[in-house]
Amino acid sequence: MVTKRVTMKRGTPYRGYTERRVRSLQVGTGLPPVVELQAEIDGYMDVLLGRVDAPVHGVLALMETADMYYARASEITALIQRGESDGTIKRGSELAKFRTGELRTFRELAQKASELGSRRLTALATELERSKLGRESAGG
Repeated sequence: MVTKRVTMKRGTPYRGYTERRVRSLQVGTGLPPVVELQAEIDGYMDVLLGRVDAPVHGVLALMETADMYYARASEITALIQRGESDGTIKRGSELAKFRTGELRTFRELAQKASELGSRRLTALATELERSKLGRESAGG
């Protein structure tokens, strides 16, 4: 079986979740200047800390949002590391300091938020199972 790999061009307008898109959130692309990256991460942090409304709603909101923000932060990390490897980004530059400082901290925050969202889903599933069985012990 041969599968065709579909790649998204960076200029493609965002259309949200579709049958081909595995994510329902729009995040930044590429590697803009540090000031723009800081603003992007600050916006994500405001969502995860509950200062502004999340872009998605429902039971999966926290986990899905945090996971997508973590993925974007990981992409930024990888792009900076690639630049360091090929010599286009100097070690000790603003981007390198951003990667090892606030970007690393944000990735930890997003990962913890995703784990919390997962625990919430598990608790909800357990509660639904209890209500179906009509008893406290869902396992037996």
